[in-house]
Amino acid sequence: KGSKTEMSAEEMKNMDNSKIQNDTDHTKMEKRIVVSTAFKNQFKKVFEQYLNLKDDLATDDNNGAKEDATALLNAMKKVDMKLLTDKEAPNHWMLISKEINASATSISKTSEIAVQRNHFKHLSAHLIKAVKLFGVDQQVYEQFCPMANDNKGAYWISLSKEIKNPYFGKAMLTCGETKTTIK
Repeated sequence: KGSKTEMSAEEMKNMDNSKIQNDTDHTKMEKRIVVSTAFKNQFKKVFEQYLNLKDDLATDDNNGAKEDATALLNAMKKVDMKLLTDKEAPNHWMLISKEINASATSISKTSEIAVQRNHFKHLSAHLIKAVKLFGVDQQVYEQFCPMANDNKGAYWISLSKEIKNPYFGKAMLTCGETKTTIK
């Protein structure tokens, strides 16, 4: 069976969104894993590209989103899993990084902003888990829009408490709220 990275609008509509949360639950572990400065610095580059991608979607810049998804993928290639010394960390990283790569690849291969935003919710779910597990040495905000994802809601991460919604962009830029502060 061939690999497919893009979904039709019909497939997205029929997708079981209740499964999304379960798919992102890589681990019950909520405790921060101690990682080396080198790993954290590499992961922060991924996080910075994620923030650029989020900003592109918030400003309805589908071409910028495509470029920044590619930049995120390039940053992911530079993350050295061998730097993880905690016995559980490599397994967590392998699962999370696979999902981050899949979502970013899907975003990088389409110019349709609705499709990009659909993949962004998956990317965000996995990146949030990675930030909670590995940290980024700065305070970040987990934000939520209740209207995204066909009114099922979707999360993203921001450096600012100010809401700039990547799921609706300029149409509803301030829709959402900060749910959690991650330190």
